[in-house]
Amino acid sequence: MTTNREEEGTSRHEPSFLKIYSWETPATKYPLSKNGKARLARSSYRRGFYIMEGVRGYDYFTVKKPIPVTSLLVGKDTWMVDDPLHWYGMQDLAKAARGRVLVAGLGLGLVIHALETNKSVTNIDAVEIDMDVINLITPLIKMRKTNIINDDFWRYLYKTEETYDTCILDIWVYGESDRIRTGYNMLAAIGSVSTRFPSAKVYVWGIRDSKWNPAVTKAPCYLETERRIEKMNEVKF
Repeated sequence: MTTNREEEGTSRHEPSFLKIYSWETPATKYPLSKNGKARLARSSYRRGFYIMEGVRGYDYFTVKKPIPVTSLLVGKDTWMVDDPLHWYGMQDLAKAARGRVLVAGLGLGLVIHALETNKSVTNIDAVEIDMDVINLITPLIKMRKTNIINDDFWRYLYKTEETYDTCILDIWVYGESDRIRTGYNMLAAIGSVSTRFPSAKVYVWGIRDSKWNPAVTKAPCYLETERRIEKMNEVKF
């Protein structure tokens, strides 16, 4: 997928910005369809600043003109979007994978698209608990190496007899929303997977540490609050 972009800001102590002029991902071509309580929607990110969380070394991405963004919704909840943060992040997680890969969570299937192109990956088992999501997304992905498993990831983790070289967790760990509690639970999740597959590399989307999330190549340097971002978005550029 091609994107016109420019790099700006390289200091560790100053925020860095990725300029986005156009945007396309595998999900951009998905038809807007529905299966049960799962559905696809498409909207636009307007001109402004958006969090990048240190992915590829950037703190923010700036949209210079509106870009299309595809979302997976389950009921009233948004489960995933294909904005620059998530698509670049999924590509980098996939690039770091090797051998037999276990993926927790299907989402829009972005990481599956990226894993399928990685010649170092031999097999992909993706575990998704929601059958509506599976029925909606699976037909939209060309899968040569991928096996979709309908199960709770934590149950599958302890009942499977398979072994894996790489494990990628892209789920809401234990469903907590509190940031500190979520951090503890992410560490517990890493411990559980590492204990089950001691020789596997374990990567967790959402952790801002390159040891566990290879998409993050710098510690994020944010301009504080959401209100600050709102003020940034009021600036003419």
